[in-house]
This record gives sequence, C-alpha cells and structure tokens, in this order.
Amino acid sequence: MFAFICFSLLNMVIAETLNQEVFLKNLNSYKNICKGMEWEPPCDGEKIKSKAVAFQVYLKNSITNLGNGQILKYDQLVTNIGGGYNTTTGKFTAPADGVYSFSWTYMTKKGSACYIGGVVNGRQLVWSAIHDQTATWISTTAHLVVQMKKGSEFWTPNFTATAGYINDHYTFLTGHKISD
Repeated sequence: MFAFICFSLLNMVIAETLNQEVFLKNLNSYKNICKGMEWEPPCDGEKIKSKAVAFQVYLKNSITNLGNGQILKYDQLVTNIGGGYNTTTGKFTAPADGVYSFSWTYMTKKGSACYIGGVVNGRQLVWSAIHDQTATWISTTAHLVVQMKKGSEFWTPNFTATAGYINDHYTFLTGHKISD
C-alpha cells in the first residue's frame, strides 16, 4: 500500500512539473514522505526488501501428558514470514530488534488441566490456565507484547504439573513484529 502511495506521489511530481528546480524540490519532498513511511523506491532494478516478521502455527495432532517445563511445539505452519518460528524446537527466534506481539490459544477437554506460559529468553512473562473445568471442551487465550533483540527467543511451555490433554487444530500461536 505504501509503495502505491509513494509511486503515485512521485508520478504526480513528474506529470505536474515542467520547471527543473521546482521538480527537484518537489521530488525531494515526496521522497522524504516515503522515507518517513519506511519505504524507499527501488533503484536500478533492486528488489524491495520486506521488513515484515509474522507467523502462525497450530497443532496438527492432539497432545497428551505434556510434562512440566515442556514446550508446546506447534507443528503446522500457516505462515512464517521472516523464518523466525521453528516447528522442531517450538521456539520463535527474533530475526530483528523490535516490539513483538504474541497470542496463543489452547483447548482442553473435561477433566484436564493445562497451564501454558509465555517465556522470553528463559523468563516467564505471562501465565494462563485452565483448571477444574466442567465443560466438555474449553479454551483460553493469552497475549504478550514485548521488546526483543535480534536472536531473542519466545516459547510457550507448560509450567505446572502434567497437562493431560491439549486439542489439535484449536490450539495455535501467532506472532508478529509491530515496530522497530
């Protein structure tokens, strides 16, 4: 979208200006607007490089008996822009410094308890729990917004006694970079 706006502004400068001095002044003004939106037109055929970081993953199969401290490993990628999420480890590694937003939802069945936290670099920052439920199925969601450095890791472990049952497709994790 920003690219479209900037291209439109730059084309207006070219189309409306016959005077070279005015043209260069307007062109620099519009280039500064584009830079302010963190977009610069490609030069010499360079490909525009995306700074986006976003992922969404879910459980392909239900999990039984997730032990205390074990990481909930979401094994089905929906998207992984920036390549930060690893389905083998269950961890997201920040590919760049920035502010990140994470949200996770998990579902259990009647009789199961589940406590899933949000951890960054070994420090638990969020706690979420389903305990003593009477419904056949129940889910809960947790959220975290946190400043991370490149290489910092985020994951969602079980943080108490064994989680008896975690349902598949209704258990998922999303994350994205919201600013530098």
